[in-house]
Amino acid sequence: MKQFLDLQNLGMSNPPTLESADAVIVPFGYEGTVTFGHGTDKGPEGLIEASQQVETFDDELLDDIQNHIKIWTIDQPVLPKDASEACLVLKNIVIDLIDKKKLPVVIGGEHSISYGFAQALNEKYQDVSVLVFDSHLDLGDQWSAQDFTHAAWLKYSLQLPNIKKATLVGIRNFNKLEYKYWQDNPERVKVFLSKDRKNWQIDEIVNSLGENVYLSFDIDAFDAAMIPATGTPEPGGPFWDEILPIIRAVAAKKNIIGIDLVELAPIKDLMAPNFMAAKLLMKTILYKFKAKDM
Repeated sequence: MKQFLDLQNLGMSNPPTLESADAVIVPFGYEGTVTFGHGTDKGPEGLIEASQQVETFDDELLDDIQNHIKIWTIDQPVLPKDASEACLVLKNIVIDLIDKKKLPVVIGGEHSISYGFAQALNEKYQDVSVLVFDSHLDLGDQWSAQDFTHAAWLKYSLQLPNIKKATLVGIRNFNKLEYKYWQDNPERVKVFLSKDRKNWQIDEIVNSLGENVYLSFDIDAFDAAMIPATGTPEPGGPFWDEILPIIRAVAAKKNIIGIDLVELAPIKDLMAPNFMAAKLLMKTILYKFKAKDM
């Protein structure tokens, strides 16, 4: 698999390596519990391929990001068929990267893999908040015969002792089970509904989080007009300029300890969603390392 952004082919005198990297990209195209649209197993490949065309000279940094951040992409591991086993594989990879003092950045794949990421953070950190950009709450699956699925990963993650709370941004679709969980846990689950986005206060979102933040971005958080390339595209969602300032503010004021971007399901000959996902990931990594200085 190619490198995200292909930084070592940009004529750098000191190109990144795994040992020198600040952030390590983990392609993890697991798909095993989705019940509607498929194709997230091709998400990492589509995003990384599109990233070759993303301009690394950033309009906010006013420099090329490779002059400030070293990024390395590892090969995708062998993926088990079972979701719980896949999460265990990812958990071990993330733990290893944390031990090596690298920022883990995972490209999915379906959202169930985020539970493996949360398991790793639960072992390595205390008092972790999860910042989720999504159109769904992912607090319970009422459509599948399985309990643990991509639609329930957050419920499972909140059962881990060091995953203290979750803030969800962009939500516009949930079932009765999820609504009850949300209402029964107001101190642990903070929801910013998409229909209220004109009234969102960025400081309120930032202040709802603890110091250590796991940022999990489901690409269907964006309006379906922007991202049709996902299993459950939802209308009524936020757009680029409504999301990026939130990520920047969180990165400036909190300690982002892990990032994932999931649920991209590439559509043949439709490059825009893949490109947008790649640029989103580049911007998120940039904010993690440079927002405090920008």
